[in-house]
Amino acid sequence: GLISNLFAAPIFRHEPEPSDFLMILGKKPSYKQHHREGAPSLGVFLRPLPSSTFCVGQTEPRVKVFAPNTTGEKTFQAPFVTYQIAKNLHRTETKEGRGLRFDEINDRLFANTVILPNALRQRIK
Repeated sequence: GLISNLFAAPIFRHEPEPSDFLMILGKKPSYKQHHREGAPSLGVFLRPLPSSTFCVGQTEPRVKVFAPNTTGEKTFQAPFVTYQIAKNLHRTETKEGRGLRFDEINDRLFANTVILPNALRQRIK
């Protein structure tokens, strides 16, 4: 099967029939004479299936994914945030011999997450 840290999925060999094909939606090659400027040009391309084709079945998660704003997410996020802060603080102290400012922690570690400043300050303590 196809296995990663996040999911697992079964893989099966597919014996293609002569009538099977692969349909690809993609950009058409642009030719200056036939292409209008600024207009996206999509086309459909048909290709025969190669003789060695494998199909991936339904993916099964290997890691619990919490719904937003649930108890499970909150109980996971609190120790995770604390761990990330401690790990990066230790790394910065070891490499650069200094600590981290609050804005560095907020901007560098949690740039793509929404953590309120008061909640982050509480985790730092």
